[in-house]
Amino acid sequence: MARSLFSPSWYRVADLKLRLRSHAQIHRQQFRGELWYVLQDHQTGRFHRLSPSSNLFVSLMDGKRSLGEIWDLVGRRAGDDPPTQDEAIQLLAQLHGSDLLQGAMPPDFQELGERSAKQARSEVINKLRNPMSLRLPLFDPNAFLDATMPLVRPLFTIYGFLAWLALVVTGIVLAVMHWSELTSDGTDRLLSASNIAMIVLIYPLVKTIHEAGHAYATKAFGGVVHEVGIMLLVLMPAPYVDATASTGFREKWRRMLVSGAGIMVEFALAAIAMIFWANAEPGLARAVAFNVMLIGGVSTIFFNGNPLLRFDAYYILADLIEIPNLGNRANKYFWYLVQRYLLGVDNVENPASARGERKWLFGYAVLAFLYRVVLSLTIALLVASKLFFIGVLLALLTLFNTFIQPLFKGAKYLLTSPKLDSRRGRALAVTGALTAAVLGLLLLTPLPYGTIAQGVVWIPDRAQVRADTGGIVTEILARPDTLVAAGTPLIRLSDASLDGRVKLLEAQAAELRLRYDAVQFADRTAGDMLLEQLRNIDGIIESGRQRRESLVIRARDGGRFILPNAANLPGLYVNQGDLVGYVVSSATPALRVIVPQSEVDLVRARTNRVDIRYASDPARVVPAHISREVPAAQLDLPSLALSTEGGGVVAVQNGNGPNSRPRALEGLFVFDLEPEQAQRQLLLGSRVHVRFDHGSEPVAWRWLRSLRQTFLSHFNV
Repeated sequence: MARSLFSPSWYRVADLKLRLRSHAQIHRQQFRGELWYVLQDHQTGRFHRLSPSSNLFVSLMDGKRSLGEIWDLVGRRAGDDPPTQDEAIQLLAQLHGSDLLQGAMPPDFQELGERSAKQARSEVINKLRNPMSLRLPLFDPNAFLDATMPLVRPLFTIYGFLAWLALVVTGIVLAVMHWSELTSDGTDRLLSASNIAMIVLIYPLVKTIHEAGHAYATKAFGGVVHEVGIMLLVLMPAPYVDATASTGFREKWRRMLVSGAGIMVEFALAAIAMIFWANAEPGLARAVAFNVMLIGGVSTIFFNGNPLLRFDAYYILADLIEIPNLGNRANKYFWYLVQRYLLGVDNVENPASARGERKWLFGYAVLAFLYRVVLSLTIALLVASKLFFIGVLLALLTLFNTFIQPLFKGAKYLLTSPKLDSRRGRALAVTGALTAAVLGLLLLTPLPYGTIAQGVVWIPDRAQVRADTGGIVTEILARPDTLVAAGTPLIRLSDASLDGRVKLLEAQAAELRLRYDAVQFADRTAGDMLLEQLRNIDGIIESGRQRRESLVIRARDGGRFILPNAANLPGLYVNQGDLVGYVVSSATPALRVIVPQSEVDLVRARTNRVDIRYASDPARVVPAHISREVPAAQLDLPSLALSTEGGGVVAVQNGNGPNSRPRALEGLFVFDLEPEQAQRQLLLGSRVHVRFDHGSEPVAWRWLRSLRQTFLSHFNV
């Protein structure tokens, strides 16, 4: 649709002679090869992005030329794409709303008061809509920063950067070297009451140094910092500084450095704490260093270092890809697509003005929305685990801001927006059809439903072949991977000392018999003593003979003889009780599967079919059935192959004792499955993937069940 250059409202402003107020300053910047201008309001700290034509219009406002004359001048210089009068009126309205314009007439103090009150109400509403991030300004630190800047200026040189890089690399190397020690018992140590109290005390101190990094970086490149205060971040106090002056820097690397200064400071603190931790003895100081590493390293990566949240990494990304005001423009672009292509609105402005911005804006809008919802609900759940009602209120507020309020705004737009006057019927029809389709998909459309679990190829204890006595393996009597009957000799051991002891005992027994025959009639008491000794030696001899017979290991049951270490077994000494092989009575060994506590009810009550896939042959689906289940939950794993350390999915924590086994963090239920088809060359102890089929069910009912399980598991309600 062609734009009209003229506006019926232009006569209202054409004769005005305006100029910018003294607290406004314009900076020139370049984004994606295009020249833009940033209008900085030093009084409020706000910034306004201007196109070259808008900047020319504003620059010509000197209080002497009328707006009509200025529009004519800008139109002649703009060539084939002059600004329209409506665009000029919109620019003037934006500047007037920000109190940046001054004319010959005295200001309307009543209007200024109403505008100030409206702005104050808007700020209060924004704080109530986001209660997990409240700000309380304290004082102006600019004079203090000016006085102390000479002390930190060497850090903003190439030598300071190299020193920082060496420090961080040293910390990373030490962390890798002590990784097992750092992560052992991490959950218990992190969530203990004493450690949580220590984190609450350390966190504000670390964040104070973090914000000082932003402030000094801003001052190092000529900016000003006029505000420092306290922010309640997830109900935890933390300092903040207003470093928005860096937005006016012309070079984007300076803006990125100011945004990343806090992250760099926290990484340096974490590296110093790592060096101290690696050389300190256990105690309070070492625990403090561990928590500094936790805050400066892990939390920095997930929060300040995450560009999907509007913290440091967000501003770094916006400057890196040269898309200022990334978050707001991404949201506007998403709704532009909805209005333009879904509702059919033609006269809507596209926020993507430069080449290559569209994919960034769309991708960021979707990812940031999803991450923000998940993070807000996670924080609400965490708070609710300690403060139930506050956490529930936060969750409800998140749902209201994320879903309910946009729905009300969307309904109001559909019913009252002038942009839809000529196509409101189509907009309502399309919106209704999409709403019905989404509700039908969520509430009525049954989709395949199943529980995915992991297990291992399990061998019962009776199938294990163990050495009944110690000895050296001299011969494998049965061929591995063949069928053997019960009692079949499998492996022969030798123990030269056992043969010698038996022969010695037999000679001693013969001597005692001769002595007994000589005195049994002459000295009855001595004969009884010799007879008792003879009985004891005969018992020892019998035990030795049994051990000698046990040197031949036999199969207890019939089945397939499996010898995993057949090539290296001859000549190897095995102790009594050592596992040397298996005799599997069935061609399809049982499978031991673990199911998390949150899914066990479905597996027990609604399992229609069980399908398994062996890790060695993932393309083949084998049907199976449940043969046994353990009714109580347990924390012990059937095999470490199911843990995250062994490549599985179960998170574990290491025990305190030297011989203790890793245990799962949540209760697990054990099911034994029997495959209905044989599998050749099955590796014992290998992983299997299992799907318990529960039929079909709409997605909405699954979400409702998950919500109920969350409340039951965390709050017992």
